[in-house]
Amino acid sequence: MTQSGSFASETAQRVGYNRPMSDSNWAWFDGRRDELERMSPSAAAEAIGAEIAKLDERLAVEVADVEGRRRVIISANREAALFERVRELVASAPDLPAWDFVALRPGQGFEFEFQAGRRIDARALSFVARKTDEGVVIRLLVPNPEHQGWADIAWQIIEAGIGEQAAASLAGLEVGKREPDDHARPLEALAGYLQRHA
Repeated sequence: MTQSGSFASETAQRVGYNRPMSDSNWAWFDGRRDELERMSPSAAAEAIGAEIAKLDERLAVEVADVEGRRRVIISANREAALFERVRELVASAPDLPAWDFVALRPGQGFEFEFQAGRRIDARALSFVARKTDEGVVIRLLVPNPEHQGWADIAWQIIEAGIGEQAAASLAGLEVGKREPDDHARPLEALAGYLQRHA
């Protein structure tokens, strides 16, 4: 049920919102906030994601507990056409002491390991880039390009390292093994490369 008028404003002030919840994409949130706080992050992500899907089923939700706060990331799954929609949605989210709402997956750097047939340190990877009419295409250089699943894993690595918005600026992503004549750069240099060239 949508609240309106002074009642909505009073309710918003009482629960700590900075803006009234009338005509908001988040009108449902106040009624479920206590329940969502008691849920595990994965269960909360599923519940919030179900509500967000009513607005746009292409959006995804991730929830994590970070330093005593519940962080909700709303992702467009690298669809640049949806970025503004995600930013608007997060800008309209309730302002609460124990919650953070984040638009698009942020970059975390490449200080992590992942499984791709074996345990691999992302910092040990490198890339080569080429410019095309569509934009920058990179080839991620890995020790075992024959491993099945690299197409998905590669995008996950890049997005985790540089963030969703920067990853979406790539025109393409390939996977291969380093060749002797490759002018490879460390993967940690990718964000700076894209700032200069994408």
